[in-house]
Amino acid sequence: MTKAAQNLLLIAIGAAVLWITLATDEYLNYVKPWFRLPLVAAAAAMVVLGGAGLRREWREKPEDAHGHDHEDGHGHGHGHDHGGHDHGGRGPRVAWLMCLPVLAIFIVAPPALGSYTASRDTGRQAQPPPPPAAGFGELPRTGGPVPMTMGEFIGRSYEAQTGQSPYLRGVPVQLTGFVTPRPKGGGWQVTRLKMACCAGDAVPFPVVVHGLERPPADAWVRVVGTWRPPAGGEAVSGVHELQGQSVTRIKKPRNPYE
Repeated sequence: MTKAAQNLLLIAIGAAVLWITLATDEYLNYVKPWFRLPLVAAAAAMVVLGGAGLRREWREKPEDAHGHDHEDGHGHGHGHDHGGHDHGGRGPRVAWLMCLPVLAIFIVAPPALGSYTASRDTGRQAQPPPPPAAGFGELPRTGGPVPMTMGEFIGRSYEAQTGQSPYLRGVPVQLTGFVTPRPKGGGWQVTRLKMACCAGDAVPFPVVVHGLERPPADAWVRVVGTWRPPAGGEAVSGVHELQGQSVTRIKKPRNPYE
């Protein structure tokens, strides 16, 4: 790989990152929203460095690009051969592997994590999130279902299971997530993945839905229903359930993670 090719590849990688952060929202499939500015800054730096390298290559004299032959005062030439080593500015062939991230972004475009990850990550389910400083407040019992994040529902469900709060019982709620098949037990799951930093540390927030026909796996849905107490009155079961009333297919949200 020549130096010119290396610089072009650097520009291509920077342009690919700028594309997924500025032209589209695809970067949200992999990292938290606050990563946008650092990604843009890093990508812009790559483009500038690659452009500066190309400019230097184009301005370099041909004899400088292939080695220097200088004569001293006695007419003797001093060629810099250095035992046959190639000083033409070529890098190792393995550097071509740097093309893979560019191809992945522009051709493959890996999607956000979905049901495959959630169904195989049952050992890493997120713990119920702590309530706000003022605690989970009372919920309105009129005016339609209450939109709620998966984290809030699981937190309220945990409190309801342990008898700390009666607010969730009997209140229609609305949850948004993707469909995950449930191999064991009845019903199916509506799931949202919680990300601390990037997709590599994402853990599932699943809620079991009863009483509704399961949509296709990975379909994004909006489910309305009421909290369902654990079977047999078992407290703190680690399973959070919803008695479904309706389910609606929707488009994938701009940010698929919580």
